[in-house]
Amino acid sequence: MIGKHFPTALVGLLLVSILLTGCGAGSPTAAPQETNTPAIEPTRTLAAPEAEPVRLANPGFEDGEPGETPADWTHTGAVEAVKLDERAHSGDLRLTHAAAEAYQVETSQSVSGLANGWYTLRGWVRSSGGQNAIYLALQCGSAEKRVHIPPTTPGYRWLHLSVSNQATNGQCTIRLYSDGDPDTWASFDDIELVPGQAALSILGADISSLKKSEDLGGIYKDASGEEMDALQILKDNGLNYARLHVWLDPADGYHDKAEILEMALRLKKLGIKLLVDLHYSDNWADPGKQIKPAAWEEYDFEQLEQAVYDHTFDVCNSLAAQGTPPDMVQVGNEINAGMLWPDGHTYDPPNWDNLAQLLIAGYNAVKACSPETQVMLHIAEGGDNDLARWWFDNITRRDVPFDVIGISYYAYWHGSLGELQYNLNDISARYDKDVILVETAYAFTDRDNDNYPNIVDQDLAVQHYPLTPEGQRDMLRNVMSIVRGVDGGRGLGVFYWDATWTAVEGNGWDNTDPATGNAWENQALFDFDGKALPALAEYLNP
Repeated sequence: MIGKHFPTALVGLLLVSILLTGCGAGSPTAAPQETNTPAIEPTRTLAAPEAEPVRLANPGFEDGEPGETPADWTHTGAVEAVKLDERAHSGDLRLTHAAAEAYQVETSQSVSGLANGWYTLRGWVRSSGGQNAIYLALQCGSAEKRVHIPPTTPGYRWLHLSVSNQATNGQCTIRLYSDGDPDTWASFDDIELVPGQAALSILGADISSLKKSEDLGGIYKDASGEEMDALQILKDNGLNYARLHVWLDPADGYHDKAEILEMALRLKKLGIKLLVDLHYSDNWADPGKQIKPAAWEEYDFEQLEQAVYDHTFDVCNSLAAQGTPPDMVQVGNEINAGMLWPDGHTYDPPNWDNLAQLLIAGYNAVKACSPETQVMLHIAEGGDNDLARWWFDNITRRDVPFDVIGISYYAYWHGSLGELQYNLNDISARYDKDVILVETAYAFTDRDNDNYPNIVDQDLAVQHYPLTPEGQRDMLRNVMSIVRGVDGGRGLGVFYWDATWTAVEGNGWDNTDPATGNAWENQALFDFDGKALPALAEYLNP
């Protein structure tokens, strides 16, 4: 994340004599390894790739004239708040709920004759924000599942949202609901009901802070206030993937290879998958700083390339040797501006060829160690499609292999939710890759708990999302719905950053100065008493 990372130093060139698992080191410049890497379980599993939507009456609201009430749908409550509007998502007309007075209204359609099984309701939506409640719902029998509609200001970009439920008696009801204050509005268009289920397959969190926090006395409690292992709390709330960053020679001895080996064993016991985040630095790395490890500072480029390969292979192979091979590895962290400056810089001056060789070296090392491990390339600024295209166009033009696109998105820095979804839709299709929102967070308070200024205060609060536990939950819920709605089910999931970084003395921002605070404790998923916050429960609704 921007403003978060400071690059790292390396423990020197690792001579890979680690053949304990039959994996071998090799040349970083060799052709990329050809593998049959299995795809991650897709976000949506349709009954068949060619599954056709269920036939609905007037799903695009094209029957009628502007200002009229849509035909073939049932309207209850303040029906005067229901009308057809121009400026549709497609076609000529859209459904709008709006009124000058407070209103509660529902537009619904029941569908019968369904085969029992999973169905997914999808729709395009826009909203002014400011309502008490607004959602798409699919009710099958007595069970109702909802997806809440976030505000689409600024820009009023259409969002594509989805929610799934199981038909057990051959019938489901589509419900479009608004409970609005005066002069608020919501629009709906292109409603679909499709066989199959839409759910995020990756429900993750970065927990890199956890080991040091525990060692220094940090405690964690579940929502009832019972003190427990933080990993167990996360697991009980639906977490199935953890992300841990690795530095080369960190000043405080944390976030190195030894720590990730220990944490990987804990994760395996709980059945939690592992994403390894290689920073190739002794400290934080992000778009604003990609500092070489101290041990690599005097390397020429050929030595640097070999060091990337050897370090990547060593971390991966050491994990594999203890029976915990990584499920995914990201080669570099938020590498918008490249990595290992100045050799791999994309700006000052740009050297895309060097960066490509470094990334290929990392990819080859992962596949030499563990062919089934997925390799991610990760950039920040999730709402900036121009930046994403610029970066991945340059990378793919140089035939850099990778399996998954990772994106950071912080709503207070990186644009609207509509811009995020537009970008995810575009790059997943353009580069034929699944996407993961590998960093996101939001504050649950504007206070700090360690006398160290926080990154997010009221100046960065996003409209309609107060800095409260409820605002944090709304943001995470809505971010998850955006990723779940990526076209073709290519939005695999979300990682929250850094879920466990509460205020613990000595576990601060600067690993060279134990007196610093962490600037992040108001964005953790545990409050100032160490108690799990309501946002964590959103993982139970993938």
